[in-house]
Amino acid sequence: MTADTPVEASSARWSPALASVRADALDCLQANLAVLADDAHGAGAHLALGAPAGFATTRTPSGLPTPAAGPERRLAEAEELLGLRTTARWDGVDGPRLRELLRDNAVLYVIGDAYTMPWVPYAGHDHMEHSFLLTADDHGDAGDAGDGTVLVIDAYHNDTPWGSARPGVWQLPAADLDAVLATKGTALALEATAPPQLDAAAVLTANATAMSAAGPRIDAYVTAMREAVGDPDALDALVLDVWVLGRARTLHAAWLGTVPGVSADAAEARAQAWRRYAAHTYVAARRARRGGAVPASVIDQLDRLLRDDVETARRPAVPQAPSDPRAVVVEELTAVLGADVAGLPSGAPLRDLPQFNSFRLVDVIERVESRLGTTIDPEALREDSFDTVDTLCRLFSATPAVEEAS
Repeated sequence: MTADTPVEASSARWSPALASVRADALDCLQANLAVLADDAHGAGAHLALGAPAGFATTRTPSGLPTPAAGPERRLAEAEELLGLRTTARWDGVDGPRLRELLRDNAVLYVIGDAYTMPWVPYAGHDHMEHSFLLTADDHGDAGDAGDGTVLVIDAYHNDTPWGSARPGVWQLPAADLDAVLATKGTALALEATAPPQLDAAAVLTANATAMSAAGPRIDAYVTAMREAVGDPDALDALVLDVWVLGRARTLHAAWLGTVPGVSADAAEARAQAWRRYAAHTYVAARRARRGGAVPASVIDQLDRLLRDDVETARRPAVPQAPSDPRAVVVEELTAVLGADVAGLPSGAPLRDLPQFNSFRLVDVIERVESRLGTTIDPEALREDSFDTVDTLCRLFSATPAVEEAS
């Protein structure tokens, strides 16, 4: 049983958050956690979900290893990386119970079976775990005796054999929730707390360590898939795994693009490689269903991609300092003094700037040292080193980076 086709709608609150998320880089559980994050903290907040990079597996009901993450892991990541804390959880929820919960909760994060969700193309075709956000319609009362309408918010983005899923808002009769949760689901109330401030250098170092340690898991996964790939069901499972890995790599590249001083080029190249491989595995799976043989290259490529992921994570392990010390000096002078330092004539005295004094000069020097990874030799600190932007820049240009003790 599925509900009737819902009516597409717009929402002053939710439509902007839907537009800001990288839905093409998120799985069906992450997508709507991302909407909550951007709604609470602003556009792009959800990209922190892409900060960690690793390779972990669980077991499918058939016994195969899979990198796909379940609700518990996704909810833990949402709290750790986005500040979305679960304040209440209800399992075994049906339509009447969901309507009841809406009386006391403005927004619910719901997990159910996509087979009975009429706004996604899986409806009536495929059983899979899927999430959505649920709230009372601004123009209806979903909480009273099942009357009125509700709003379904779903940021899922994917192309399927039955059509395309795209982020949207849908208006649904509250009574139709009985059909949407014909198979009982889970509802959660989430509270948006202040997200943690991630230390990008520490994250990248941890990623390199995690990927380096993933070798045995990669070996076990590749071996299991190589042994099972003759089974069409196992090949279908591989298609899903590759989709999950490709989205994870895409999300990581998107997060790297927000980190100052770090190039996302290598990560984006990895994501593109996974997206190309996804097409390869899908074609192989379709041919296998028609009795065709699965080429060995399908698993060989899986092995290569995972090994390349490890090598990419290892270099570099920390953000790289800008190569131009002058740019850093100018940026920090501007930040500390609140003046247009870049627009000063060559040789203009720094002491002529209204906010300049010895205390602010010390702040500038320490900030530049931190960014460049340098420590100025005290013997080089002469009075004329601080006269102008040019002399200050020369001071740092002549100072090599200092390696920190490991």
